[in-house]
Amino acid sequence: MELLERLEQRINDLLAKLNDFKSENTRLRDTLSNMALEKSAIEEENRKLHESLAQRDALREEAVRRIDALLCRIEEHDSVE
Repeated sequence: MELLERLEQRINDLLAKLNDFKSENTRLRDTLSNMALEKSAIEEENRKLHESLAQRDALREEAVRRIDALLCRIEEHDSVE
């Protein structure tokens, strides 16, 4: 009889552990889901920042070209005088 009681206790302990594991698994799945959402948001922000940087670089390059063109015009004007 004692052996049967020990077996019952062991089964109860294992079932309790199983419930703990299930709860932990649910918690970890929720955490993973939240992290995936955060990752997506960060990736989107990163994409927007890259686009913004590319636009700023293009504007800067255009400004440099325009300034160079103005300097060339000034030099040409100075050399004509």
